[in-house]
Amino acid sequence: MPRKIGPDIYQIQQCIDKPVMTDAMREDPPDWFDGDRLVHVCNNAYFIDGEQTLLYDTVSPGARNQLMDALEELLNGNSLDYVVPSHPEAPHAGNANALLQRYPDATLLSSAYGRGEELYYLDQGRQVEAGETLDLGGYTVEFLDATFPDTAFHIWLKEHTSNTLFTADWMGSPHLEGECLLFSDELDSPLSAKQIMEFQARALRWLQYCDPELVHRSIDDLIQTHNPDIVCPAHGTVIREDAVAYMEEMKRVVDMITTGERLAELK
Repeated sequence: MPRKIGPDIYQIQQCIDKPVMTDAMREDPPDWFDGDRLVHVCNNAYFIDGEQTLLYDTVSPGARNQLMDALEELLNGNSLDYVVPSHPEAPHAGNANALLQRYPDATLLSSAYGRGEELYYLDQGRQVEAGETLDLGGYTVEFLDATFPDTAFHIWLKEHTSNTLFTADWMGSPHLEGECLLFSDELDSPLSAKQIMEFQARALRWLQYCDPELVHRSIDDLIQTHNPDIVCPAHGTVIREDAVAYMEEMKRVVDMITTGERLAELK
């Protein structure tokens, strides 16, 4: 079922049991880990319900029925106006064509950058560039160049009324069994850099080869430009409090990745 994040913005979560216990976790369990509980990873889609409606990301085909049921509940007989996959991978765009078939009047919007728009039927829509805005009636969405992309064909969102930043794979994290759909301020233990690193080192593998100082400056630029109140990652916990502090913590995450200080081998 969907969960309300803020006024008329909702999270739809596909949660996946991932019984991960690496040797490193056995030998030196991190503070966030509990050997008696499964580690979960998730795919999130986000629904904005203005006078017009928008869905950012689509979760994967394995959760298609869950997604369609959630949208039916949220739309309450109204139409879906826009579908915006962040980039062409199954957890983000895997239901794009199914959504267009279910809601034939919806407009598909995708990134104007990179190549590969034919994947997941993204060539059926209109390409948008960073800086373009969309007035949904009560909510204004701005399309952003993805500072930390997973693929070249990639776009982020900012919703200005709620001051929410949608960051796709960046700032994702695993969570524990029983923490599905909880927000950062509801967790028993705050999200830690090590917990975020466990996902980031896998999702954005190029970080291990980057110049950390350049990444630090990019994070500073994001904070200065957007100063978000809420951060909504595609694969992690929604951050509703101290969003900027968590963005600052991403510098520590990058430092740990580039120095090899990570909890699991990348395979």
